[in-house]
Amino acid sequence: MNDFFIKNRQGQNIAISLKRNNKQKGLAFIMPGLGNTKEEKNIQTFADSFFDKGFTVVSFDVTNGVGDSDGDYAKASFTGYYNDLCDVIDWAQTQDWYIQPFVLVGHSMGGGCILRYGADHPDRLLGLVTVATVIGGHQTLAKFGRDDLPAIKKENGQEIIKKLDWKSFTKDILQYDIVPEAYKLTMPVLMMVGDKDMGTPVEDQMKVYDGVAGDKEIYIIKGAPHTFVEAEHLNETKEIIHNWLDNKILK
Repeated sequence: MNDFFIKNRQGQNIAISLKRNNKQKGLAFIMPGLGNTKEEKNIQTFADSFFDKGFTVVSFDVTNGVGDSDGDYAKASFTGYYNDLCDVIDWAQTQDWYIQPFVLVGHSMGGGCILRYGADHPDRLLGLVTVATVIGGHQTLAKFGRDDLPAIKKENGQEIIKKLDWKSFTKDILQYDIVPEAYKLTMPVLMMVGDKDMGTPVEDQMKVYDGVAGDKEIYIIKGAPHTFVEAEHLNETKEIIHNWLDNKILK
């Protein structure tokens, strides 16, 4: 694992974790959700799942998040997170291990960002993997209120509760809705969601799934909440990803 920083378009540091595979068969970018980091168990499981199958893996902390990247969580926005994804991919294009088409993996708002990227750049993608994805602003605000999305950031050895600038966050995310553009997703798409997920429930996932034009699969993880943390759910996730890669991507 190689950890370092790159600059985004705003001049902020983005924390990168690179797992370069010496027998590289593909490239995957892993994006966490709002209030999460690349060190979370679920993000690490996604990264390990792809590395197991010969992929070089890039995971990163978004700016204005709670990880090691620069910024203030109060300023978090869908647009900012999406731009970070684009900037990470643009940087990767300058590296000798870069391969296109590649796979994008995202959890929650990270899932929404990779869906947006897939609709914007379908020709660049080998596949998409979403886990408990956000599908758009109206869906998000129907499930979450001003006090529902605090996050914890470690600062100087202490855990500090951070809150969003709700007015700014809601104005920004209302610009996004992937459902009407799901038909642009012509690459293989793998979706996963827990049946205990109250924020991005199965019925919302199906609104995207039904519109996807490419080969698609969806798995409902029994007993799992919005963020997978239990070993049984993480192991099931890894098995699903391995099988999908074997049968849809690496065949």
